[in-house]
Amino acid sequence: MAGPQNDCPGRSSIKLKKSWLLWWNSEEWWSTWIGLTLFGIVVAAVRHGIPQPVFLPWDTNPFMTFATVGNYCLLVLFFIMGALLYLAMACYRPRNWKVFPFGYVVVFLIALISNMLASNVALHSASLGASIWAIILGCCLRAVVTYFQSNDIQDLPPWLKIAQQTELYISISLVLLCIDITVLRPLAPRALFVSWIDTPTLFLAVAYIGWHFLDIDKQTSIIMSGATFICGSSAAIALGASMGCPHKTEMPIAIISIFTIPSIIALPYVAKRLAFGAEVSGAWFGGCVDSTGAVIAAASIYGDKDAVSTSAVVKMMQNVLIGPLSVLLAWAWSEYELRQLRDEENTLLRMPSDDSQRDQDIDLDTMQSDIDERQSDVVPASKAGSTATSTTVNKDAVTLTKTPKKRDSAYVLLWKRFPKFVLGFIMTAILFNTVLGDATERTNVYNFSFYVSEYFSTLSFVSIGMGLKLGDVRQNMRSVGKLCALYLLAQMVDIVITAVLAWIAFTLF
Repeated sequence: MAGPQNDCPGRSSIKLKKSWLLWWNSEEWWSTWIGLTLFGIVVAAVRHGIPQPVFLPWDTNPFMTFATVGNYCLLVLFFIMGALLYLAMACYRPRNWKVFPFGYVVVFLIALISNMLASNVALHSASLGASIWAIILGCCLRAVVTYFQSNDIQDLPPWLKIAQQTELYISISLVLLCIDITVLRPLAPRALFVSWIDTPTLFLAVAYIGWHFLDIDKQTSIIMSGATFICGSSAAIALGASMGCPHKTEMPIAIISIFTIPSIIALPYVAKRLAFGAEVSGAWFGGCVDSTGAVIAAASIYGDKDAVSTSAVVKMMQNVLIGPLSVLLAWAWSEYELRQLRDEENTLLRMPSDDSQRDQDIDLDTMQSDIDERQSDVVPASKAGSTATSTTVNKDAVTLTKTPKKRDSAYVLLWKRFPKFVLGFIMTAILFNTVLGDATERTNVYNFSFYVSEYFSTLSFVSIGMGLKLGDVRQNMRSVGKLCALYLLAQMVDIVITAVLAWIAFTLF
């Protein structure tokens, strides 16, 4: 027995060394690598005069949306995107990664159909964008596939489940979201005033209302509030990753995507009714409408070029908040979890072991498993010199012998929780503003990159639709109702406060 025990430390050190050498090989890092690679491909395509694909408006024939030479690139993008995603999965090897191509084809086609529907003139005028169609069609796909399942689990088949990569798709989309400093500079001070003054404060205040008064769990409340006040699905994914709960982002994103439609339609008419100028209206849309595409749609309905450009600048300034807020939240949540863990360990250590506690129902296994789940990054102690806990239970009393486990510091947890695609977002912005000098080239690269970014965003919305279980939604209508109430509260507050700030910034200054 001595031989194997002596070999354990050596194997552990080799495993630890290997994990450090392969730091780059994880899903969160691969979103950065894929995004930067695609950005390089876009720059090369623009410099070689390759036109970008675009979905043209159509009335009766849906295939007229492809009636431009640039849409040949869409076929090339299909293979490039699929190859990069498959390469990533072949490296970090999630479960059933080998059948990813089959599911990818289905998800890509649904995203394509969603963009085609969104390009219809009548549907576009009703503000039914690709995100809405992607969620609806993804939900329908899940219902059809699970209906023909032979088992009672009603889960997606492995070849389709592996293609449901919501976080990966939206992370790549964010890396490709270029920030143009030359566009931001003229309006930067006023846009900063509109988008940064109220957002952090209202974000925290409404999140507190969600978990304190509406009894929504802290993580979901923070995700819903942040997504409402910052930039929709992008902020939701970033905040979810910062807290280590990306699975809690799907319902908030679905709710926001649906409730954004009334804002897109109503706000332009309200702005005209209130006699807001073009710049005030654009700043208002950019500050309180959730996603970049929805902001542009609302400004287009308003019908002024200055409104469109101002709304885009304000939204870009707001998008920049994703980085610092993600870092701060990752740090704060790591500290919160460590404090909670220390409190629970101290509670266990203070538990009495005398016979007077015989009749109390103490479930130590449940309490210990709860601690282990919340501390997923604990470094296990070796058998020699272990600091692990030991618990002895008999029928008369509970005897607890416990010393704290070794825990990662807050800084280590911060790095583990930090969404790595934010670094890709920053690197893309630096490259875009330093490598590209010509104004025309910058515009073409921005538009091309934005197109690819939006396609990945549509893939993420398809994945969200595939993850929605209508049966579970019906069973949890009370929880969904609370989330809807929190969103409506946050949105109403955001609309009023942002209108005041936009009027002050673009009228008084």
